[in-house]
Amino acid sequence: METMSTITSRRSIRSYTGESISDSDLQTVLKAANAAPVGMGKYENAHLTVIQDPELLREIEASAAEALGRPGASIFYGAPTYIAISAKPYGDALGNIDYANTGIIVHSMALAATDLGVGSCYIWGGTMALVANPALVARLNLPEGFVPCGGIVLGVSDETYAPREIPQRIGTNYVG
Repeated sequence: METMSTITSRRSIRSYTGESISDSDLQTVLKAANAAPVGMGKYENAHLTVIQDPELLREIEASAAEALGRPGASIFYGAPTYIAISAKPYGDALGNIDYANTGIIVHSMALAATDLGVGSCYIWGGTMALVANPALVARLNLPEGFVPCGGIVLGVSDETYAPREIPQRIGTNYVG
């Protein structure tokens, strides 16, 4: 795809067949994560955790659904892969740069998934709910000092991507 075609085609996919994507596609998505820009080039302050263990995915999903006040909800929509993006705070606590880096990394992966025809959906609330469960966070085997900040699910879907018209939705003003 061309860049604008990929951008105008990207959307959240919320239904999956349960089939995993190929390892080649997964590696391409992870390469896109590593190509994303991060603040001050501190890539060592970002970490990716690829979770494909069905039992752990079920536990994370159940915990997140409960924490979000939606017990039994399908937070991962049946996707067989969840990638948590964690950050090591630049300062004493997570801040703008940590969440901005996470967002850019997630979006880069989503654009790569779109280009490949792989279903993807950002997982923000579910990731934040995960943080409220220290026992589950411990099972991610994160390096010391890292905290999950966002995530994305990936999988095969019967849904497809197609470019669409994008109206001006964001107020814009010009100065000068």
